[in-house]
Amino acid sequence: LIAPFGEEMNKSRHVLSALVRLLEEAGHAVILPDLTGTGDSEGDFGDATLEAWRNDLDRAISWLGEDGELHVVALRSGALLAADAAARHEFASVTMIHPVVDGKQWLNQLLRLRLAGGLLGSKEKETAAGLRQTLADGLSLEIAGYTISSELAHAIETLNLAAVSSDHLRRVEWIELVADGERPLMPVSQRVIDGWLADGVQVHAGTLVGDTFWATQEIAHCPQLLARFADRLQA
Repeated sequence: LIAPFGEEMNKSRHVLSALVRLLEEAGHAVILPDLTGTGDSEGDFGDATLEAWRNDLDRAISWLGEDGELHVVALRSGALLAADAAARHEFASVTMIHPVVDGKQWLNQLLRLRLAGGLLGSKEKETAAGLRQTLADGLSLEIAGYTISSELAHAIETLNLAAVSSDHLRRVEWIELVADGERPLMPVSQRVIDGWLADGVQVHAGTLVGDTFWATQEIAHCPQLLARFADRLQA
């Protein structure tokens, strides 16, 4: 299982931990790694690099061993790392839960969060262009309590689900959480999915009514998501 980055990881920890227990009880060997600078792992988030996270995932996969099929479940920005890892490992399936499709999109969201925080403080007025220049100059930014290094920001920007080769993806399940069951997939998601389908990737995509637990103010549970996985295990 690959968690998202930053505060989304903290907000989703309880749901992902419940999913670990569900999969273990079904007889699967499961690992939910804290990548370098996150959770209980060594280092600070500001020292994290994409290469370090790649090495962490490679070691986690090695720890699981070579017996049986390897399945990956990734939440939000973790989907970018899952797709990246698919170029190095053979996955029987990749399940992406409300994935971030573009690393640039992820960085833009962080910059908007920084700008919104600045409106409430006494800082000089900041702009997105100014923040990007700070990163371009090799400096770090602090956003919502996390230090984002220029190295990590630029590396994450290179990740994009639409650019993943169909040679590396066999089967993908794409789940988006929505408030209304009649709501379709986001257009940006549908474009990525259509591209994969055209390249021969087996994609099963759909929505699931439930809380966006990684983004709520209060801790939110998502029993609908666990029920979806329980149904798959029994199929």
